[in-house]
Amino acid sequence: MAEIFTIIAPVFIIMMLGYGLGKTKLFPEGSSAILIAFVWYVAIPALMFRSLAPKDLPSANELVFVATYYGCLYVVYTLGMLLTRRFFRFSAAEQGIFSLTTCFVNGGFIGIPIMDGAFGHEGVRLLLVILSFHTLTLIPVTTFIIERAQKVGSEGPGLLAATFNSVRQNPILIALLCGLAWSALSLPFPIWLDKVLELPANSAAPVGLFAAGLALSNVRIAGNLHHSMLSVALKLLVLPLLVFSVAHFGLALKPMWVGVATLTAALPSGMVPYTIALRYGVGARRAATAVLISTGLSVITLSAVLYLLKTGAV
Repeated sequence: MAEIFTIIAPVFIIMMLGYGLGKTKLFPEGSSAILIAFVWYVAIPALMFRSLAPKDLPSANELVFVATYYGCLYVVYTLGMLLTRRFFRFSAAEQGIFSLTTCFVNGGFIGIPIMDGAFGHEGVRLLLVILSFHTLTLIPVTTFIIERAQKVGSEGPGLLAATFNSVRQNPILIALLCGLAWSALSLPFPIWLDKVLELPANSAAPVGLFAAGLALSNVRIAGNLHHSMLSVALKLLVLPLLVFSVAHFGLALKPMWVGVATLTAALPSGMVPYTIALRYGVGARRAATAVLISTGLSVITLSAVLYLLKTGAV
């Protein structure tokens, strides 16, 4: 238990510090956006490139690992759409935002320090490989659903262009492609370049956590609470249980891979779905509430998952 506390406590203490200071005048409105922009456009891309470029390309088995995670994720994504259409009569656009909120993990801010504490640098590398496909799959799929729902009758190039624009300037995707290309070409990775990237890469976790706390300090619980609680239940309970069951019992993957995939699935919802919901004017309050509640409850669920993984109880 002491080891788990050592992993979990620093993460949420830094977030609580950001949350508390966000309630004061010390950090004016907009401070979180500046810090998040730094983490999103500088720190995480530096961390991703530094993790991929000097290493070998991901193996075929690692692609099976990623496919396992995303196979389970899209089962939950589809389940979220079906449940909200059946019981809440959500529109297609609302279903898309709901399922994105349910499946898009806060891996960049909360996941990196927790994964580093639990599984070290290799765990972080595997987490980054999983997160890169968030951009490649979840955002385009959800953008397509929303654009198609809001522009009934709009098909073809216009719809595809809107979907493509949702990812083409994403810094994490650019860092992923550059890192993979560097690795594929076996280019030298000099020490001076490693040192340059090390500084922003090491800041990704602490700055990201503080920024996430600042951002959450402005979030209020609003809207139909039972809608958000369904999202939280799917996110924190159903998705990690499904990922673990398939990875461990179904495919018998390596213990570390099972642990990384399960812990990733147990992370709370990220802020990206909320920003997309704001942009399209669809379900923003519901998404914000789900993010806030899932972040608070993840202290318990992440501790439980880590305990089960570390003690070998599962």
